[in-house]
Amino acid sequence: MSARILFFIVALALGSCTTPTAPVTTPPPSATIPLAISTPRPTFTSTATIIPTITPTPTAFVTPPALGQSANIPILMYHNLKELPRTASELERTWTVSPQNFEKQIAWLAEKNFNAITMAQLVAHFKRNQPLPSKPIVISFDDGWVEQYTVAFAILKKYNLSGTFFIYTTPIDRNRYLSWAQIKEMSAARMDIQAHTLTHPHLVAIVPGEAQREISESKRIIESKLNQPVVAFAYPFGEYNSATIEMLKRAGIASAVTLASGYRQRADELFTLHRIRVSYDDSLDEFAKRLP
Repeated sequence: MSARILFFIVALALGSCTTPTAPVTTPPPSATIPLAISTPRPTFTSTATIIPTITPTPTAFVTPPALGQSANIPILMYHNLKELPRTASELERTWTVSPQNFEKQIAWLAEKNFNAITMAQLVAHFKRNQPLPSKPIVISFDDGWVEQYTVAFAILKKYNLSGTFFIYTTPIDRNRYLSWAQIKEMSAARMDIQAHTLTHPHLVAIVPGEAQREISESKRIIESKLNQPVVAFAYPFGEYNSATIEMLKRAGIASAVTLASGYRQRADELFTLHRIRVSYDDSLDEFAKRLP
């Protein structure tokens, strides 16, 4: 056997012993892995009605009376507030109340839930049908004596009640009378300041022109000092007539208080409003019995 044939035989044998190459195959596609998606929580729309919080009204309100009918609105009347000696005259005892008794009366009003109103509120009640708080009352003072500041003002503030002060303007800033500084302080503290003339004259006895000036000028002075409207008037000595009422109307005053006793007020009697005088010898029981 030639060498060439032998080489061919050996090469053929070696080739048959080689491991064949595996065919290239495309790998199967990766299995799809599902993602864990959290289910959103359902949103619920409430069908319940939302009721707003309502601040309770501290006091009930009363509506104006029907035309021609009256309303129970007592107007208390005070003048001097001081202790009197046993020898005091009947006149002094009529127009004075001791500070101790005054505080007892004001404390009783607060305890019984009376609501002090201003004269402007009273006028609006009758003229514009504005409601008033339940158990309305006007606590009024005449003349402008200094103890209306040193005694009454302090006690009214203590019991969270307001007062109406009918002042005549000429003696202001003089001994025994209020000062304008005190009046301004009272007005700023929601006390009601109204007119009582310039000099406290007998209006029905002086000439009409002078009477008109007493009314109109006192109103103008108070308004200029306090920047508050004057809507009410107290007749000096309780004296008035139809001419006096016309003068009040010309001056732009809407109401007036008298000395006539009682607490029933009417829309057609705004210039002849009744008051309840409080005197030195009145017991608390007597005071209470005169109120509605």
